Amino acid sequence: MPAIVNRLRSPRGLAIFLLLPILMAAFCYYTLSQLSTHSPIRNRNIALLIAHPDDEAMFFSPTIQSLVSPSLQNTVQIVCFSIGNAEGIGNIRETELLASASILGVTNVNNSVIILDDPNIEDSMTKSWPEDLLASLISDSLKDLRDENGGKRVDTFITFDKGGVSAHPNHVSLLRGAKYYLRHYPKQNDILLYTLNTVPVYRKYISILDAFVTTLLDRVKNGARGVEEEEGGGYNGAPKSAMYLSNWQGYRTAQKAMTEGHKSQMVWFRWGWIAMSRYMVFNDLVLDTDLS
Repeated sequence: MPAIVNRLRSPRGLAIFLLLPILMAAFCYYTLSQLSTHSPIRNRNIALLIAHPDDEAMFFSPTIQSLVSPSLQNTVQIVCFSIGNAEGIGNIRETELLASASILGVTNVNNSVIILDDPNIEDSMTKSWPEDLLASLISDSLKDLRDENGGKRVDTFITFDKGGVSAHPNHVSLLRGAKYYLRHYPKQNDILLYTLNTVPVYRKYISILDAFVTTLLDRVKNGARGVEEEEGGGYNGAPKSAMYLSNWQGYRTAQKAMTEGHKSQMVWFRWGWIAMSRYMVFNDLVLDTDLS
């Protein structure tokens, strides 16, 4: 401790100490200013496609909390393709998903959340799910959601990208199933498909700092013109990408969705996840127009 104090007393140490608040302020300003250029998804009837109860809280919390904002005039619904019965507690996890969705702001969860329990769709760390079966289940689920939503048809999917955040085969299968559905059900091919960006492991656990990394990389990749194109929209006027950064209250709400919503899943390593994962505080989505 005395050595640290002595270093701070030196001109160089004092300068670094005084610069830290300025650098932090610059980081916050830059990140927020860049996020403001990414048009939010608005006026859409959205179906979030997840593999297991707790995916919505562990990976999509910032997105859900943003999209349910009344100012964006979205309808947000969730389709979960398994009850998460790998440990034989699927009935508990179904109830937990409804509780978590409610905490995150999804309204009328008994009608807005569909939880599937097909014997051919097994919660597994090693098995992929058949894309044609997933497409059939998606079709049936969308009919149910339309009936529960006053006849309004789902026009937007949000799900995992090809990396599945953790390369979980069930996560990755959902993207293939969604694309299979969009290819083979031609009346539905105007549905927008957004995917959650998978980042390297070393970025998963730097929490809010990855918002800065992501926006900086986006600027380097696309430049000023890329940002302008984002504002102009992508397919049918929809944004090509969307970034959602939670404030402190949103971050705590995401944690609450896990600690109070998914109590059965709060084993030791998930405490580390909800404390440090960038997905608890920041999401970046990309519009996927390649249905191959």
